[in-house]
Amino acid sequence: MSKHDRITSEAAKWAIRIDAGMTGAEQDEFLEWLMADSAHGAELERQRLHWDRLDILADWRPVHASRPNRDLLAVSHPAWRAFFSKRRLLLGGILALPAAAACIFALVFLEPAPGHLPPVAAIPGVATTHEPISTIEQQKLDDGTIVELNRGASIKVLYTATERHVRLEHGEANFNVAKDPNRPFIVNINGVNVRAVGTSFNVRHEGAAIEVLVTSGKVQVQAPRETVPDDSTKSVANALVNAGQYAVVTLESMNPGLVVRAVETHRMDEMIAWHPRLLDFSERPLADIVEEVNKCNAPIQLVLAEPELAGTIVSATLRSDQVENLVSLLRNGFGIRSECKGNTITLYKENRR
Repeated sequence: MSKHDRITSEAAKWAIRIDAGMTGAEQDEFLEWLMADSAHGAELERQRLHWDRLDILADWRPVHASRPNRDLLAVSHPAWRAFFSKRRLLLGGILALPAAAACIFALVFLEPAPGHLPPVAAIPGVATTHEPISTIEQQKLDDGTIVELNRGASIKVLYTATERHVRLEHGEANFNVAKDPNRPFIVNINGVNVRAVGTSFNVRHEGAAIEVLVTSGKVQVQAPRETVPDDSTKSVANALVNAGQYAVVTLESMNPGLVVRAVETHRMDEMIAWHPRLLDFSERPLADIVEEVNKCNAPIQLVLAEPELAGTIVSATLRSDQVENLVSLLRNGFGIRSECKGNTITLYKENRR
């Protein structure tokens, strides 16, 4: 089977699975497939266009005529125009994924690259002001380890023949470590070492505290000796942290320590809500979409300036961290104006002065 035929077949299967609804695991698999090749996004949308276009034939019934009215499939047909209106939002969301599809156009408009909203010249009377916001980045290290960096975070990679060493200079990062028993994987955060062989864990450095959340496998957390109080029975210099647990290292000179705690499922979900995933909204009120997107993107927050916007019905499929692409979709599809100040993006009704 040629590459083209394989992509066509895979895209057709994904179109059916998306239409039927996907589990969380399937969404993760879909994102990996979509980002693996820029051709995947283009072919998927071609397949979904064909799939949804067939729905228009529902306007025809055998009692109406012996054959379907070919005008049902004409672009001028009201049902087809409505399809284009809805699809514009849906395609823009999917094709806003980084690298794999950011350069592909979505039927009626070019989707901007993440982090760059173009000026609004196509909608008379609507202005948009914004300041670029940092994005969530994914890096694949030489050994196959996948690192996701939360907004503003940065790392320095120092690999040797015997050790894989990464320094988290600031911010928050998630590590999906490739297994290599001969070379331990060590993340250093301000003197605290997190050692792993093959596992997944999230590290957050904020203020004088470092949090290490393990989502699979286990890690060894080593805190500097000076942070361990002599009279503490709850704090230790080294701790083994298993999946479903998190360690908190306090670096304050007055109250240092290292404590390991179990974490409940809902709390774990909150702690890793920033991890990019696929969000699929079908005819949902804008208020619901804003609430869900805000959960995934703290401290960045969308704010609806007018109550009337809350009930706006929107269908969109997009990656959870693509806030600016959602704003762009709302602007192009509904003429909504946005103003970005710091980490707050305020949405206004069309033609507001």
